[in-house]
Amino acid sequence: MKTLFKNAQVVTKKGVCVKDVLVHDRTIEKIADSIDARVNKEYDLTGKYLMPGLIDAHVHFRVPGYEKKEDWKTGSRAALAGGVTTVFDMPNTKPRTTTLNALETKRDLIRKDTLVNFGLFFGANLNNLDEIKKVHGIVGLKVYMGATTGQIIQEEDAQVEALLEKLYSDHQYIVAVHAENQTMIKRHSETYRDEHNPEIHSLIRNDAVAYAAARTAVHLAKKYDGRLHLCHMSTKKELELIAKYPDKNITCEVTPHHLFLTVADYANQENFVKVNPPLRSHKDQERLWDGLKGKAIDIIATDHAPHLRLEKERDYWDAPSGVPGIETMLPLLLNAVNEDMLQLHDVVDLVCTRPAEIYGVKGKGEIKEGYDADLVVVDMDLERRVEDSALYTKCGWSPFSGRLLRGWPIMTFVRGRLVMENGKIIESEGLHGKEVEV
Repeated sequence: MKTLFKNAQVVTKKGVCVKDVLVHDRTIEKIADSIDARVNKEYDLTGKYLMPGLIDAHVHFRVPGYEKKEDWKTGSRAALAGGVTTVFDMPNTKPRTTTLNALETKRDLIRKDTLVNFGLFFGANLNNLDEIKKVHGIVGLKVYMGATTGQIIQEEDAQVEALLEKLYSDHQYIVAVHAENQTMIKRHSETYRDEHNPEIHSLIRNDAVAYAAARTAVHLAKKYDGRLHLCHMSTKKELELIAKYPDKNITCEVTPHHLFLTVADYANQENFVKVNPPLRSHKDQERLWDGLKGKAIDIIATDHAPHLRLEKERDYWDAPSGVPGIETMLPLLLNAVNEDMLQLHDVVDLVCTRPAEIYGVKGKGEIKEGYDADLVVVDMDLERRVEDSALYTKCGWSPFSGRLLRGWPIMTFVRGRLVMENGKIIESEGLHGKEVEV
């Protein structure tokens, strides 16, 4: 099967150039100014942009144990609708992905249903160090310093140090950290225990909570010479901390909801914008954008964490934290490009190339000869509103519902096969994603 993309504005992390791209089966075979070849399918992409398929390095597809919120069929479709061809799934499932048996069971479940490529994180704690020695093929280890859905945490700095010292001495895996100080969260929760306005979430888990945990994690990574990735950074203080350590072994990510929502959104959306770490001030948000432009932030990842409406409609203390985001990340970023907040090549670097580099994923993240033909075609002029009724995620809602965005993915290809066109998912016999090679 040969597919030819003619007159495509090919986007790399360095810029944009008009090229023809020839795909043979699952691989990019040739890139040139002009290609004449006998092919099975040809697409004239004049005026359209061709990007690598996005790599979302932080998702919660909820399998096993929480399938009522999301599963790999619905999560995959949501990803493809948003131009995402590879996802890295987190370990806070039920059971937790903290044993070899749980990991292999999860792999079997995913392979059966996934339409996208995937990588898996393995949960690390002081009780499963022997299990970590048995695993293979994972993209990294995940450490939770603050409480979240279904995961064991390390509450005290001494416990965190004992864990990271062991992980860094025994393994070469990157350690991705949810950096929030649990002791401070408990203390602040007691202070606000009689209040029920969701706005207190940003006070209970304030910027000092994030900074204290991030500082500990960074200090330990430097002390034990380990690779650290700080997940979903959200504050000015954390970025100032990272700036002190310009080290290739310390990387970080931000989420679309921290880039495009602030504490002001509690007024209209209440628990529907309750996330961990919480929404921040407009000043913090401005600093995140400065960090993107100044290359202080390595990647953008969604932390796609769907919950059902009825769960979000509960009292603040009972409502779960998390929002869906995998379908809206690329449209939000393309709209930001149209508003001169970013360059298109920056988007490719942040959601394609750098995630592959950080996690050592082979053959993905770039439009390059010999690489996998995971591709997304973008129409930068297409305007569309985010509509709950059009979403593929099982939870069926978005915190960005109603926003008019300009710039949308119109075709998605996974390993050379068309799987989304104009918002419609195209499934065919034997079409499944594969686990990434690292």
